[in-house]
Amino acid sequence: MPWSTSPQTQSAASAFALLVEGVRLLVTNAHAVHHANLVELQRPGEDMKFLARVICEGPDCDLALLELIEGEEDFWEGVEPYRLCRELPGLNDKVHVCGYPVGGENASITQGVISRVDMQPYRHGSASLLAIQIDAAINPGNSGGPALDEQHRCVGVAFQSLQDAENIGYVIPAEVIQQFVRGYLHSGTFRGFGNHGFAWQPLENPALRHAVLGGMAWPALQHGSSSSSVDAGAQQASSASDPALQASNTTGTGGVLVKRIEPTSPASKLLKERDVLLSIGGKPIGFGGTVHFRRRERIAFPYVTSRLFPGDHVALEVLRDGQVHSWQLELGWPLPLVPMHPLQPPAYVVFGGLVFVPLSEPYLRSEWGELFEERAPVALADPWLRNIRRFGDEEVVVLSCIFASPLTAGLTHFMNRRLLSCNGCEVRNLAHLAKLLDDATGTNVLFKLDDDDIIALPTEQARATTQQVLETNRIPAGRCLPLV
Repeated sequence: MPWSTSPQTQSAASAFALLVEGVRLLVTNAHAVHHANLVELQRPGEDMKFLARVICEGPDCDLALLELIEGEEDFWEGVEPYRLCRELPGLNDKVHVCGYPVGGENASITQGVISRVDMQPYRHGSASLLAIQIDAAINPGNSGGPALDEQHRCVGVAFQSLQDAENIGYVIPAEVIQQFVRGYLHSGTFRGFGNHGFAWQPLENPALRHAVLGGMAWPALQHGSSSSSVDAGAQQASSASDPALQASNTTGTGGVLVKRIEPTSPASKLLKERDVLLSIGGKPIGFGGTVHFRRRERIAFPYVTSRLFPGDHVALEVLRDGQVHSWQLELGWPLPLVPMHPLQPPAYVVFGGLVFVPLSEPYLRSEWGELFEERAPVALADPWLRNIRRFGDEEVVVLSCIFASPLTAGLTHFMNRRLLSCNGCEVRNLAHLAKLLDDATGTNVLFKLDDDDIIALPTEQARATTQQVLETNRIPAGRCLPLV
């Protein structure tokens, strides 16, 4: 239940000292300290533990920064922070992963080689970012430990391994760490990673390309044929300061189809469905959705926007109605309909014994396990699969369960059902539902669920029953809503 807590647990992970822009920092994985009430640091070979706290957590990139609460001078004595490697490691370069994996109490060092550098989904976040694949073992406890090259420079942070595979581990590369730390140092908080705000489809099929163009020849990229911007006052793209994104555009063929645009993203003000994105950040996009990365390597084009912050602008070349346009796109924050990390404490509303909660990925996992996308009802799995909000504060509200009482006799079998409307009004989010219940003046309150099921409760009797349900089940309050 959302008002209760799970049994207290403890876990161990790794952390290390890093020097960035002249500032000493303690770095670990976000998943290692997520929801932690107590963080203790222990230096190698020593028995004393130092209390610390989390000062910045980036769930998208699975990184967190720690700060000592006490004993800072003693902790830093003799500690030499690592420095970030300025360039991405090459394939087959050697790497050493340091940390405290399961199987012992002392530090462990494993050696491997770089086998791939590519965009990968980060298990703790909801986005894909650049990651380094290595063949060194990464086990529980390695999380948050540094990966070092032959010159003892930090090339990344160990953070996850490929399930059901042997010796395939992943490291968060130095450039992602650099962006995370730079955002914190300049703003004092997590600044995120740029999100382009639309879904796209490859145009590798010749017949599809012909249909998109209506029989016209594929256009050459014409830099500067027209210009516009999401923000008319912003004339300079943030990508202009990034040399890696300044590869000059060249005439050629390629592009991807814009198939769906997130209504809450800045892209909704600029792009349209059936637009063809030809280049981004000065990099031509291939028909498969990739751009040039390194020598003889290509990478998915969202890599370009992931190197920028939300609010930054990136240059686009877009084919629309047979003409090529050069525009500036403002990048946004990812805003999933079903969040992976909902606000704390968990929100809920109890009314007449009915318990309503917002749908989240942790809720899906708690009810149906790791295979929730296969086991959960379609009405709850489908929002997670599409994961696009129609408006900024939209939530999927779920009737989690119904407490037994004389009022709810014959209704307790309703559980894990999506709530669609209350008294004929579409429910926008949990706070909106609470307001609808407070403002209800009719004889009954009508709830419409998925599959067109209806629940009706006498308004005043339901309000009286709510307090009885809270006392019987020892629930501290009738509702808990997030502070906005």
